[in-house]
Amino acid sequence: MGVINITPNSFSGLGETLSPVKVSERIEEFGNIDVLDVGAESTAPMNESIGFEEEWKRLEPFLSILKSLSLPISIDTYHPETIGQLACFWKDEGIKSPLIWNDVSGKFDKYVEEFLELNKNFYYVFCHNLAPKRELAGKHMRFISSFEGQQYLEELASYFRPFKRERVILDPTLGFSKTYEQNWLVLSKFGELQRKVDHDFWLLGFSRKSFLRKKLGLDKITAENREQLDQYHQKILNELIPDLRGTIWIRTHRPDLMNF
Repeated sequence: MGVINITPNSFSGLGETLSPVKVSERIEEFGNIDVLDVGAESTAPMNESIGFEEEWKRLEPFLSILKSLSLPISIDTYHPETIGQLACFWKDEGIKSPLIWNDVSGKFDKYVEEFLELNKNFYYVFCHNLAPKRELAGKHMRFISSFEGQQYLEELASYFRPFKRERVILDPTLGFSKTYEQNWLVLSKFGELQRKVDHDFWLLGFSRKSFLRKKLGLDKITAENREQLDQYHQKILNELIPDLRGTIWIRTHRPDLMNF
């Protein structure tokens, strides 16, 4: 899953705002990806949340590009209005490629049910986020479990088990509602978490996450250290592969490094 962030304050970028031309170039650089993930709002906890109107204003210039691609499109948003607008666009334009709602809110509510009922070619990513309301999704670091070790892993499994459904993809959402130690625990025990939940469709995303930077002693992402961070991400993935099961989408800013 190749990641495109069309926002000026992405946690994983260098403060660049991508134009439609630049996005097309970036997709070409990705090469042979299975899914494209697009986000127009940064949910890094230091950033202010934006409303649906601003998010749609950022997304709209890129709709023609999304329409032209013959691969599944994942939209990273917690705003039901945004995914609703996109679902209408998919219908009006007769787009056959799957549409995936990558919803970081962790709220499996009526909006999710309505979205899945609209089209059998629509998918939903159910994320781990302990924020109590959709509008607080970006403030996830205020809401963290007190459990550690196996207790935390069991709590996480219990969080996911009720949502094992067709066309629902489960995402432990590394970097969200987790301490540094909890992030590394979930990553190191991801195969065990899969077996505890017994679901065969997952998303795993930790590309350029802050807990990786902290491990490497990097204060922030720069043009100089980004390659080091991306190579470290690939190294960890290669170590995880033998213990994983089912279908897993790997969310990454560098699909060209995916070599298993």
